[in-house]
Amino acid sequence: MLSTRTQNPIEVRRSTRTFKETPLPSTAVKKIADYLNDPNKLIGPYGNTIPFDLVTERGTQEKEQLGTYGFIQNAQGYIIGSCTKDSQLLFDYAFVLENIVLYLTALGISTCWLGGRFRKQHAMSRILLADHEIIPAITPIGYAKEKPRLKEQMLRTVLKARKRKPQDQLFFYETFDQPLGARAEDFRQALHYLRIEPSAQNKQPWRLVFNTDLSQVHFFIASSLANHPLYMCEPEYLDIGIAYNHFKAGLEETGLTGKLVIAEPEIQNPHSYIYSTTWQKA
Repeated sequence: MLSTRTQNPIEVRRSTRTFKETPLPSTAVKKIADYLNDPNKLIGPYGNTIPFDLVTERGTQEKEQLGTYGFIQNAQGYIIGSCTKDSQLLFDYAFVLENIVLYLTALGISTCWLGGRFRKQHAMSRILLADHEIIPAITPIGYAKEKPRLKEQMLRTVLKARKRKPQDQLFFYETFDQPLGARAEDFRQALHYLRIEPSAQNKQPWRLVFNTDLSQVHFFIASSLANHPLYMCEPEYLDIGIAYNHFKAGLEETGLTGKLVIAEPEIQNPHSYIYSTTWQKA
């Protein structure tokens, strides 16, 4: 459980791949089910409602089937959703799933974003999919084991799981040639939350450009894992949705309000970054 009243779940969340064998109590399962059954909790920033299901696993064999080739151990269930490959739907999917992850974190339940390492066909058999829908990502749920397996520790080392790029490589002012520096003090918490978000293979593919008076923040995608055989979609479109989730949470703590608009800036883009969306101050 969260030990500090003021600490945001964003600060507490850790990716967990090794869980205890302890089942989730019925009270926790009910809270999760109630959350997933509340349509107001499932609406993304672009207005899309993204349905998610709680899939509980009844035996070791079933857990391993969905589980991910031994990548996850002892998960007590999975949160699974679906949408098409439309970029705005993927953005909303990630935004909503990250809200679920943070809600679970506040309940003391551990999670791990999985966009690639799960058995797609088995997962697709567990929920009702419409035409052209995919499962972009799932999360196992359960209680984290105190000491992770050696396999998990090695993976975290390889991915440099807690390492983040310096801010002057992520946040910019007017152009990609000019780091943001200390210009946007009111956005400090939002940028901190964004910087510590999880991303596929820890690529941290988001770049933000602030306009002159800080009334607009443009979100760009910096790297691509498109056509990677592990993924059912381009995971960077999920990463940018998680990024906006954390950014928005920081803004809310600071009292800044705004909305998403499509307003691609006319700036030099020497790295051919992909424009995604713009936050515009209210």
